[in-house]
Amino acid sequence: MNLPRGIWCVLSGLAAAEIRSRGAAALDAGASALSLRRPACGSGAAAAAFAAPELQAAWRATHGMGDVALASGARAVIAGARSLDVADYLRLDARLRVGASAHDMEEARFARDAGAHFLIFGPVWDTPEKSGRLEPRGPAGLAAAAALGLPVIAIGGILAAEQVRAACAAGAHACAVLRAAAAPAQLSELTRAAAACSPS
Repeated sequence: MNLPRGIWCVLSGLAAAEIRSRGAAALDAGASALSLRRPACGSGAAAAAFAAPELQAAWRATHGMGDVALASGARAVIAGARSLDVADYLRLDARLRVGASAHDMEEARFARDAGAHFLIFGPVWDTPEKSGRLEPRGPAGLAAAAALGLPVIAIGGILAAEQVRAACAAGAHACAVLRAAAAPAQLSELTRAAAACSPS
């Protein structure tokens, strides 16, 4: 399936110009993929920004927003609680890989059985967005999700190289970051850690 390893940068809540600038900075820092979530602009502007020339070489995905995925030339769409489900996205376009956001093993199994090509699983560590709503699943929870047989992208609270190494050791295919996506020096540290533990 050619799903990238390394560090995926989540571009979340950004205006069109920020999608372009943050995405380009993430790629310069070594990110292996970009994903677009809840843009602070309309679908047309988001698609145009995500299709910008400086981002074209990147492996790109959208969280929901199948229309934006297709219009921007993204490679994948990720089903979540606020979007269409996996089956709907599988029917959208055979060229799109379909991922699913999962927060526990029930959701992970459901997504696998629905035909998802990969999982975004977390929060693995504590993160402000999920604090008080979802307990961190930890490396053990991540390992259980990876044992289902799909590539799993770890997400949630990944801010340090040792967390990247722990996620890789638990079977993560890659790690997705949101806060670190806005900090190029920190992101570079994470991408180096991911490169060191990825299979050759």
